[in-house]
Formats: sequence, structure tokens, C-alpha cells
Amino acid sequence: MRPGLKGLKLVTIGGGTGLEALLRGIKVYVGEKGSQVMDLSSLTAVVTVADDGGMSGRLIDAFGIIPPGDIRSSLAALSDEEDLISKLFRYRLEGGGELGGHSFGNLFLTALIQMNEGHFLKAIQDASKVLRVEGTILPATLDRIILAAELEDNTFVMGEPDISKFHESPIRRIFFAKRSESIPSTADRSKVTQAPKPYDPRPLPEVVEAIESADAIVLGPGGLYTSVLPVLLVKGISGAIRNSHARKIYVANAMSQAGRTDDYSVSDHIRKIMDYGEFQLDYVLVNNKRISDRMKASYREEGATQVFFDQDTADISSRIRFGESDTVTLVEGTIIHEADLISEVEQKSIRKEDGGQVVESKLVLRHDPKKLAKALMDILSAK
Repeated sequence: MRPGLKGLKLVTIGGGTGLEALLRGIKVYVGEKGSQVMDLSSLTAVVTVADDGGMSGRLIDAFGIIPPGDIRSSLAALSDEEDLISKLFRYRLEGGGELGGHSFGNLFLTALIQMNEGHFLKAIQDASKVLRVEGTILPATLDRIILAAELEDNTFVMGEPDISKFHESPIRRIFFAKRSESIPSTADRSKVTQAPKPYDPRPLPEVVEAIESADAIVLGPGGLYTSVLPVLLVKGISGAIRNSHARKIYVANAMSQAGRTDDYSVSDHIRKIMDYGEFQLDYVLVNNKRISDRMKASYREEGATQVFFDQDTADISSRIRFGESDTVTLVEGTIIHEADLISEVEQKSIRKEDGGQVVESKLVLRHDPKKLAKALMDILSAK
């Protein structure tokens, strides 16, 4: 018998803006509904530590720490502090110099790590106290690793930033290498022909324990190859999910990612999750809201298209009817749950120019926190 939402132990898995949106949505939904829904103290966010790009990469190289960016985003998303403090944690310093472009949250976490003599978990716990975070935020591993991708042309790409770029050759597989002095610096990681030595990172024991006691596990949304699958590469984590009796839910991406998931169907996403994790999904949450022609054209310039579930073209699917009206669609034995999940939001970015920095903004598609949380709660409330 499944527990009600109030007693439900939920584990979320991923990173980037997708995980941040999910956590923000759950926090707002629980806050609006009050005691009728789950207790945030029973929420555990398992965060990828594969993102070693940008300013996070500089902190990693300078101080020998685990990538702080996705941890920082998760802390800000679950913060119960005043809006000003949450915004401060996300804020990126403007101007030139060595600190230009760094987020305050990343610098704050780095300082806490040093104050705790390199103890990353204690730094997260201290930051959680400052931000009055309900729930637990854990890195997938504390091992110093770097994400690597083997492409179909038999070359290799090192590091999440370069894997995230467009590649004419599709990704054949991703794996971890151990981060060491032998790994090229961020600026030198172009395609290499010599295969890096694979490394199996150790899962954090607290992560395995949270998964073993979970009632529901949510993967995504987020970059398939850069946010979701890297967590499943930690074999102790994928094994714990495989052995868990929890309801397993995957939130599919709303858009394809150029050079990584070109022409991927929902079925393709499901298969990749199952291939890397070696477990069966119970539900896949898919956006069914069509984007505007303006946004479609904007994303087309970047080589991205909208990801939909199409019953007529899905390669392995079936429909099961219950009674006269209720119909369930299955793909690879997984229930498809469709809903309006996205919104257009303004995204700001910092670009360096002539020794200074230029702040740019544009409209992008993101999973809407409230819509996403509502759809997730609908699934979790199902008998």
C-alpha cells in the first residue's frame, strides 16, 4: 500500500535549470497547499557533479573542490529565506577582473568548504541552515570526476561544457574519467582520439540510503547526457534505483539538444534512461503544449526542435482501456502522462567583450515550476 502524499519520501535526481524548476515548484506547491501534501523534510535532491564548465570550472581548478553550480541552484530553489537572499545566492557579479561572472552562491559555498577543511557535505549543511532549506541536498558522489563522451566518429570529448556543444558526430556513449593533472585544461579540451581511462565513482552512502527508503524517485527534467544520465553512471545509485520498489518517474525534455539528442523521440529518451540505469520506469511526464512559431524559429536556429509524444509514430507503444473512458498509453512498458509543463522566461547571460562584460537577455523555454509540480503531484496521487 502506497503512503499518502503527506508521508511520502521523494527523491529527485538531476541538475541544471530542470532540477531547479522542479524543486522550486514542489516548494511552492507544498507551501500553497499547506499540510494537505508532503512534508518538505522528506525530500532529498540528488545532484549531478558533472558540470565543470564556466566559472564553476575555475573554482574547481583553483581550489580542488567538487563542482558547486548545481548544488547552489538547488539550495536557492529550496530556500525558505526572504526573496532577497535567494536572489543574492543566484546573483552573478558583473564587471571585469577575476571575480567577474562568478555567482555569489558559488563563492559562498567555496568559502564554506574551506572553513570546513574541505568537507563538502558539511558546507552544504551550513548553507542549508543559512538559507533555511527544508529537505536534503546531496551530491551524487564526492569523487573528483570529469564527464567524457565517445562520439560515433571514434573521437572523445572531455568535460560537460564541450559535451554540451554541437557535434556533427552523434554521441555513442558517456562515461566518467578520474579528474587529475592528466586531464586537459578547460581551454584545451577539443576532440581527442585517445580514450580516457573509465572510472567508476563511489556513490555517497546517504544517497543510496535515501533511494532505498524512497516512495517515489523523479529523474529530470534536464540535459539527458549532462544532467540525468551522469547520475545513473554512478553504479551504486543506478543499482539502488533498480532494487527500489519506489514509483520511478522520468520528466522528459521539452526540446531536443543540438548535437546530443537530435531527432530523439520520447521513446529514445526512455530507452537511454533504461539502458544506463538498467531499471524499468513507471511513468514518463511529457509536455504537450506546442510552442509559438516565434520560439520555434528561434530554437531552429540553434538546431533544436520540440519533443512530443506522438502515439501514431511511437515505435513501441500500446493503449490499455479501463472501462469505457479511461485509457492508458504505454511505451516500453511505461505509462505516458501528458500535460502543459512549459513557459517562456527571460534568461540573462554574461558575455565578455573588450575586457569588460555585456549582459544579454533572451526568451527561452523552461519547465514551469508550478505546472511541473502540479502534474507530478497528480501522478503521485494516483492509486
